[in-house]
Amino acid sequence: MSRALITEHELAALRPLAKGRTQVEIARTLQIRPETVGRLLNRARILLRARTLPHAVARGHEAGLLGPPPHDQGAGQPSGAT
Repeated sequence: MSRALITEHELAALRPLAKGRTQVEIARTLQIRPETVGRLLNRARILLRARTLPHAVARGHEAGLLGPPPHDQGAGQPSGAT
């Protein structure tokens, strides 16, 4: 997936989705209609070649578009290690 294909607007909708926000919450934050958020997320899903929106979030993390997946932070570090 080329970073150049997905727009900042699509990423602006995908990032809060990755944090558990609903389409209505994302729409309020971005000051756009929920239907527009749905279109942005659907286009991001297609560009990321994902089957579902949760899959799109995972693919976005894998591609480095959303930062590392939350469960991978500190992976391989023993508890309490610095």
